[in-house]
Amino acid sequence: MIKTNLLFLAFCLVNLSSYSQEDTVSNETKPEWKPSYKIEANFEANFGSTDLNNEFINVLLFGGQITPELKDKVLNRTNKRNRFGVELNYGARFTELTDTLFPKFPEYKYYIGFGSFTNLSSSYTKDLYELVFYGNKRFENETARLGKSNFTSYRFEKITFGLTKSDESRSLGVSLIIGDQFSGFDFNQADLFTHIDGTHLTIDYDGKIRLSDAQRRGFMAFSGAGIGFDFETLFYKKMFRAKITNLGVAFWKRNATYSNSNDQIVFEGVEINNVFSTSEEEFLNNAEELLPEMKDRGFATLLPTIVEIDRTMNPDLKTQPIYGFRYKFFSNYLPQFYGGIQHQISDNFLVRSDLTWGGYSGLRLGIGAYYQANNIRAGVQATNFSGMFFNNGNGNGVSAFGAFLF
Repeated sequence: MIKTNLLFLAFCLVNLSSYSQEDTVSNETKPEWKPSYKIEANFEANFGSTDLNNEFINVLLFGGQITPELKDKVLNRTNKRNRFGVELNYGARFTELTDTLFPKFPEYKYYIGFGSFTNLSSSYTKDLYELVFYGNKRFENETARLGKSNFTSYRFEKITFGLTKSDESRSLGVSLIIGDQFSGFDFNQADLFTHIDGTHLTIDYDGKIRLSDAQRRGFMAFSGAGIGFDFETLFYKKMFRAKITNLGVAFWKRNATYSNSNDQIVFEGVEINNVFSTSEEEFLNNAEELLPEMKDRGFATLLPTIVEIDRTMNPDLKTQPIYGFRYKFFSNYLPQFYGGIQHQISDNFLVRSDLTWGGYSGLRLGIGAYYQANNIRAGVQATNFSGMFFNNGNGNGVSAFGAFLF
């Protein structure tokens, strides 16, 4: 997936919003207009999986019935190692283009930004998929290998102050991280043996669980706080752009719970004397025998850091190749590669298409259209065009951006 703010910056390298025209009366050239401020906004949303198809994912995300036929269809595509992920990011940035806070560095201008990031991701085994959606009956007198598996849910906002070079060849930002919610389940081993006739279960477990405050999970909840850094630069004769987003750490102290244990658990069921007089709380307390002991303890997490390398545009070519790389740390993400072509239809319109592999899903087609005129920039891209129309596709995605210079 191609980040929208990279696309915007590429357009700025082609045509800055400036013009000059001939004065028909005085026959003198008017001074070049230079904008003083720039406001940008971007949005991206996508989901994908290496084995779950779109029909199955839509039911998971938006509700519905998972039929036996649908489960079987996905099972046939499930491998020893599988991935599923959802991203929802949006942000805005204001840049002062004429003034600087640091007189010794007049070529650097300051900017203030806001961003919101949501990442839900998982990596799981085929046995875990079967256990969740078919139950443990099929593993009678057998061991279900549930690890290594990992599930992470991360949501945070950030407020950024940074500096950017006038030619947009380099920028650096420092952010206050406002943590909304974090849930992490890391299983190095989770071997579940179901004894004959289901008399009891044995679990050999080695894993770590981290949970933020369950009562504070809303927007700007401040369940956690931290610091992050953003960096961007052109390199190798300005032919490539490298970008790092959200390099940092968050600390979760308020009502956080933590577990890191290695244990063998024998579960013989839940004892109920009278089902009509047994409360939900009593049932859950008995069922907690399956879970490791949780302690009231804070923890720290590294942010899901995004690293991108992209080929910049050549302003002298109307048609040219595009290619690049993206990776997201700490989020069950596969290295993502893309390649394609873009064409400048006119001074105002640009179109592009690419093939991408990696991230949370397999091969997919992306198409985009972009517009620029005077002091306006805008664009939209479908990052998984084929997935938008086929239930057997492996995800969907869209990204959009806009900018106004004045």
